[in-house]
Amino acid sequence: MKPKFLEQIGRGQLSRLLEKFQPDFTAHNITLPPATLEDGEFYTALGNLSISGPGLPDPFCEVLHSVEALANTAGKGRLLRALERAGESADPNQQVSDADFAVQVFLTHPAVFKEANDENRIAALSSFEYFGCAEPVDRRLTFVMPDAATVARIKRDFDDWLAEQREGAERATQIEVHEIGGEFWVLIRRGDSLTRVPVLEGQQFLVRQLRPARDLVSVYTPERDELRIFGKSAREKNKLRQIIGERLFGKPENFSVRNTFTLAPLWDDGVEALIPPPGIGIDRIVLRQWEARMDDENDTVIITKANDLFADAPGTGLEVPTRGRLVSAGFEVFFTGHEKSRMVYLEAGNKLRLTRYCDGLAVHRWLTAKGFRSPEEPLVNRLTTRHEIVLERN
Repeated sequence: MKPKFLEQIGRGQLSRLLEKFQPDFTAHNITLPPATLEDGEFYTALGNLSISGPGLPDPFCEVLHSVEALANTAGKGRLLRALERAGESADPNQQVSDADFAVQVFLTHPAVFKEANDENRIAALSSFEYFGCAEPVDRRLTFVMPDAATVARIKRDFDDWLAEQREGAERATQIEVHEIGGEFWVLIRRGDSLTRVPVLEGQQFLVRQLRPARDLVSVYTPERDELRIFGKSAREKNKLRQIIGERLFGKPENFSVRNTFTLAPLWDDGVEALIPPPGIGIDRIVLRQWEARMDDENDTVIITKANDLFADAPGTGLEVPTRGRLVSAGFEVFFTGHEKSRMVYLEAGNKLRLTRYCDGLAVHRWLTAKGFRSPEEPLVNRLTTRHEIVLERN
């Protein structure tokens, strides 16, 4: 806990926050710094208390981490919108810091604070693998959010799998569901591998063993009948794909199509593939980098970066060696109403990485309109030198 961050909260709101968690401090035999200390001394003493001895109670630390994550302009806006949705009035006082305002919302409207914090966790997720259906159907008019019993089954299935893998016999996973922009989000917080962290206790540095938590997320899009997953390992992403398919549609392999994205439009349409359809929320797109694999005996990889890879040859196809296989590309996207551009990275197959998840709707519309989302047979672009035969791109 950084004293500089505590200063952003301010002594008044910080005192009220400490008072709320006083039972936790008492239960852990923690004596807080005396209120008679000057501000700077108080913040420093509280910060030192968090890293010495047993530290501060986990619930208090978790709230502070959430406050810090929302203590910025975007976080304040998220809190204000959450208050508005809940029918609560809020005064976006410009005379208080963003951290001060976040603590104020936590103390007066804890449910609203939790909603904004959950959304903020989601906003930090950007790299997803996509899984489609063999025969996709637009389910916007028919899909119904799963009930509590179905959500409980999803949690139980994942807990059982973790236990089988010896990764979570304690069944301590948490599951949350959200409807955001017409999509069904499932957030699973699970324990990660054990780690050892050096800590300061009194005048000694000791090593503590702990098990950090991390998030695993799946998102179902009824419009495209498609699932995308954020996770750490291929095994857990594959298992969650099967669980969601089974619990939503009765088929573990419902989401089995992995060839979601193709980079063929860059070959075939050149710069035309970067022109976004009007009205989707994107003004301009620039190709900034690409990666091509030669598939030769040396397994050669060529990565090219520039401010604009199409600048020297407008209207032409991408200049990649004919024997190359384009496997990824990076685009600079200028979104309508935003001065700052953001990067989007696409990998042939089923991976898309965004700077912000909320850019996804506009990006998906562009990719669909320009053919990047049309599954195709893998292109053959292999150089066979062993038999002195070159297989042309087909």
